Amino acid sequence: MLLEKILKNLSSQAAQSAVFKGLTGFFMFISISFLVRFLGETGYGIWVLVFSFFQWGLYFDFGISNVLKSKIPELISKKQENQINIFIAESIKITTLIAFVLLFICVFFIYVFNLNATFNIDIDLYFTKKLFFLNAVFFCINFVLSINKSLYIGVLNPKISELSSTITQFFFFISIGIVFIFFNSISIEEKLLTITLLNGVNTTFINGVFLYLFFRKNNYKPLLFQKFNSIISKEIFNNGMKFMIIQIFMVVIFFSDPYFIASYCSTKDVSVFDVLNRLYQLPLLIIVSGLASFWPFFSKKFHEKQFLWFKSTFQRFQKIYFMIFIGLIFFTILSNYLLQFWVGNEMSSYIDKNYLILMMFIVLFRIYFTFYANFFNGINRLKSQIVVMGLTAVIKIPLTIFLLKNGFGLNGIFLQLLFFMLLWAIYFKIESSIVINKMINE
Repeated sequence: MLLEKILKNLSSQAAQSAVFKGLTGFFMFISISFLVRFLGETGYGIWVLVFSFFQWGLYFDFGISNVLKSKIPELISKKQENQINIFIAESIKITTLIAFVLLFICVFFIYVFNLNATFNIDIDLYFTKKLFFLNAVFFCINFVLSINKSLYIGVLNPKISELSSTITQFFFFISIGIVFIFFNSISIEEKLLTITLLNGVNTTFINGVFLYLFFRKNNYKPLLFQKFNSIISKEIFNNGMKFMIIQIFMVVIFFSDPYFIASYCSTKDVSVFDVLNRLYQLPLLIIVSGLASFWPFFSKKFHEKQFLWFKSTFQRFQKIYFMIFIGLIFFTILSNYLLQFWVGNEMSSYIDKNYLILMMFIVLFRIYFTFYANFFNGINRLKSQIVVMGLTAVIKIPLTIFLLKNGFGLNGIFLQLLFFMLLWAIYFKIESSIVINKMINE
């Protein structure tokens, strides 16, 4: 009965998820404005490199978070809720083990390699190592605690997952505002350390609270201190490895650019690249968050064999997509004014207006692709994503180096992203139509 009521409110879930993501984006937007002014262009570029470095690790969870998003709705539809406890327990145990391995790898990398030379960082080397190490510790803790987001999505309540992100970003925004007002005269090293502590403590606390609330408000009691269940763990790994391969390719495609830009250009160019990405994350995150709400429902409807529902949902998306396009045009027009307010006249003067147009189309095609990627994720058909993204990743690295070495700069980076997003959008639209028609005719 409760599940049927949730399904009827699908549009409400998507809308509320989008609202919370919008608030998250808004607080992030303002926070970055404070960060750029607090750290300066060079300091902010260093923070981007540190923060981006650990974003890579989020994609090395062997796809466990994505398995939960698809597996829990499947078990709910099959009324096998006792199995959910086992899957949650195994997922948390495996994630904890991976977190320790990642911490060891990070410590090895931090203390063996010269990070200043690798990333063209111009501050004390000992401090750089300390900064990276502290971020590594916070990252590994939240690597485990952030599983709460997949759990909420899995039980068909994705808006709570977005709510936790909104609260996290809100408190970070308040913290940044306080240090910007009262501690703006401290050294760049002290500023970077302060930002690390504020971000780490805040994120850890909020993730911990929401993980606790999930088990308190839901009737799940996973046995975390029993030995590993080899059968369930094997199933998680088998399905998760497919997601992980996709995630690794996504890391290469979307998170490698700042490091190549830092190596062949400067940290100031990294700042410009990051500001543009952050700017368009505001509409991107809002829309993608709403689309992500469909993932668990795609899984459930697939196992219930309600294939006509997919076709009608795809048709509705085409109509909504046109409105998204119009909205992005207006956002791009306003961006000229937003940038001056957001990051100041000096930083905004570095940003070519052509970059805004390129970013608009990159985001537009990425949204289109993401909707269909959620469909394939939900029904657990991942081979085409692995092949397409794998080819993209293999091509992108040498292409990025070639473009930067030959003076194409950020224009070259944005143009290649636009090309890849357009290809993805066309390919997965065609494949989804083929898959749906085949389901209906069988």
